[in-house]
Amino acid sequence: MFISRKTKTPSKQKTKDEQLKEQILDLRKKHRNYGTDRLALALSRPESVIHRVVKKYNLQIRRKRNQPFKSEDQGFKASPIANLTKNLISISPNLVWASDFTYLSFQNKTYYLATFIDIFSRKIVGWNFSDTHDAELILEALRKAIKSENKVPYICHSDQGSEYRSGIYQEVLESYGIKQSMSPKASPWRNGFQESFYAGFKADLGDENRFNCLGELIEVIAHTLYSYNTERIHSVLKTSPNKFLEKYFIQKNQEKKPVLAKIINFQKVVP
Repeated sequence: MFISRKTKTPSKQKTKDEQLKEQILDLRKKHRNYGTDRLALALSRPESVIHRVVKKYNLQIRRKRNQPFKSEDQGFKASPIANLTKNLISISPNLVWASDFTYLSFQNKTYYLATFIDIFSRKIVGWNFSDTHDAELILEALRKAIKSENKVPYICHSDQGSEYRSGIYQEVLESYGIKQSMSPKASPWRNGFQESFYAGFKADLGDENRFNCLGELIEVIAHTLYSYNTERIHSVLKTSPNKFLEKYFIQKNQEKKPVLAKIINFQKVVP
């Protein structure tokens, strides 16, 4: 007796792969930009298994980034401001912030989103949305970051965009006592913290023209940034920025307890 291939029971491996495929698709409903590394962390599965299933069912993410030409940033003399983040490793929050802005096209008009990111925790500490890209776009994001964190960073890093080369921006940094750092001219990858963030942010945001009005777009931008800080797994941190900070402060407090105990015991025996 022969069993037709059409009626053959699927193998256990195929069933497992299909179940994993559905888990991946379900997770990407919320985190559409998750690649194999983040999927593996979120689903607690080996990255090799995730990679095989993603490839098998053609679930790869295809990203494309279109950035308008900035004529005002062409042909300018390179800034003498040094890159203070080169070979620097931030060991605690709010020592070094990096800033950049990106373009969003909505209903045939261009808008701009500026952000500041803490390079230790990868947390977006401040952001601003505007229909113009000037120094004020960046400065308002900086003000919001300082208010939100109730702290001023030691260094603010950026590329050599005209907004960051402006006199008013540099004066504000100086008034706060913040040291300015810049990537070399025509080297945007030296500001990789922000470049990487915006690539993922735009994929998570999706098509901005699906909204009916500007208010809806701004609301989803705020939600996407909040989700990035609180839920979205960062490939370097292996968790979200806020959860990473929670673990950092718990560990820091635990390290202080033995020292405090010694001081208390010493005070007890000394008359």
